[in-house]
Amino acid sequence: MLRSVVLTLLLISGLSACIDPISLPIRNEEPRLVVDGQITNEAPPYTVRLTYTTGFTGSNTVDTPVLRAVVSLSDDAGRTTTFRDRGTGVYETTDLTFRGEVGRSYSLTVRLNDGKTYESKPEQMPAVPPIDSISFEVVSRLSNMATPYRLAYYVTTNDPATERNYYRWTAFGYTNRLSTGVPCSLGSPARCNNRCWTPVSSDQLNVFSDDAINGNPIRKREVLQLPIYTVGPQLVEVQQYGLTQANYQFWKAYEEQSTRTGSIFDPLPAPIAGNLVNINDPTDLARGYFAVTSITRKRARAQEYDAQQNLGLLSFISSVIIPEGDCRQFFGPVPIVEPEGWR
Repeated sequence: MLRSVVLTLLLISGLSACIDPISLPIRNEEPRLVVDGQITNEAPPYTVRLTYTTGFTGSNTVDTPVLRAVVSLSDDAGRTTTFRDRGTGVYETTDLTFRGEVGRSYSLTVRLNDGKTYESKPEQMPAVPPIDSISFEVVSRLSNMATPYRLAYYVTTNDPATERNYYRWTAFGYTNRLSTGVPCSLGSPARCNNRCWTPVSSDQLNVFSDDAINGNPIRKREVLQLPIYTVGPQLVEVQQYGLTQANYQFWKAYEEQSTRTGSIFDPLPAPIAGNLVNINDPTDLARGYFAVTSITRKRARAQEYDAQQNLGLLSFISSVIIPEGDCRQFFGPVPIVEPEGWR
C-alpha cells in the first residue's frame, strides 16, 4: 500500500515538472479618440462627446474624457460654429442660429491638445418622412416573472419612392406604478402621491434600409415595449431618424458585432472605424460616429387597452403588491402628475 502511494506521488511530481507555465502578454492598444454626436434639423444646441479608449480593467474597457479640445462644425455654405467644453468630455455648440437643414452638408473638426486634428467627410443631411401612426398591443413574456405583460408599440410610415432611405428609431415612454399614497392634507381621507409615472427608454439598436420595400409603407415596426403594472394610461414618444448610407452601414457593423454568438462561424472581431480621420495620418481613424441626420417625432397615449379581456394580465395586475406610502419612495424621483404634451 505504502509503495503504491509513493509511486503515485512520484508520477504526479514527474508530470507537473513537464508543464511549463505560460505568461500571456496583455494587449494594450494606443489610446484612440471616440466621437459620439450628431447634428439634426431640430433646434440647436448640438452636442458631441469625446473620450479616449485607454486600456482594459478585467473584461471592460476604460474610457477617459477628452478635455480642452477645439471643436467646430461647418456647412457647405461657408458657415462655422464652435463648441464650448462643458466638462466630462461633452462639447456644445455656441451659436444658436446655426441650425441643421435637410439637403445641406456638414463636417466636424476636432483638434486635440497634442496637436492631432481629426475631420469628418462632409455628409448631406437626408430627409425623413413623417410617422404616419403609432399602434400598440398587449404582448406576454411569461418567462419574465417581474414584467410578464407589456404594451408593444409599433410605427407605420410611408417610404418615399424617389430615393433610397435609411432609418433609425428610438423611443421613450411613461408607465404607471401605484402605491397607497399619503394623506393629501392633515386629517384628510383623500390620498395623494399614489401614482407615479415611471420613464422607460428603448435600449435596442433599431435601423432599417428600404432596399426591399422602396416606395411602400413600413408597417408595424416595433420601437418600444412598456411593462404593465396596473390599469392606466401609458405615454410614448417615438423618434424617427433619416440616416446617411455611411451612418447606416456604421450601425449595421455595430449590430453585427454586438449580436455575435461566439460560434466558429462568427466573423473575426475588429474595431469599427468611425467617420473622423486624422488629417495627417489617414490610417488613424477615430472610433464612434458624428451623424448628420434628420428627425421627426410623434407621441401616442395608450388609454384604451382592455385588461378585462386578458385574464392572464388581469390576474397579474391583481397580484401586484401595492407598497404603503408615497410612490416616489419606491420608484425613484419620478413625476407624480401626468407629464404634459400627450393629450
